[in-house]
Amino acid sequence: MELLPGDRENLAIQTRGGPEKHEVTGWVLISPLSKEDAGEYECHASNAKGEATASAKIHVVETLHEVALTKGRQR
Repeated sequence: MELLPGDRENLAIQTRGGPEKHEVTGWVLISPLSKEDAGEYECHASNAKGEATASAKIHVVETLHEVALTKGRQR
């Protein structure tokens, strides 16, 4: 079963107008972030003019030292 944003207490979807006229910017806030939140997230948008899709991967680390060890490495 796939969870909807309203089903997770630590996830919020935000939108605002812009940056250009008739555009909307959206983002996801995950707080607090935990190891269980790691993975790939996708955004799908559509309107009368067409469709767009974007994705991002989240890798959760315990310490900043882990960031230095994995920087530049594809996950």
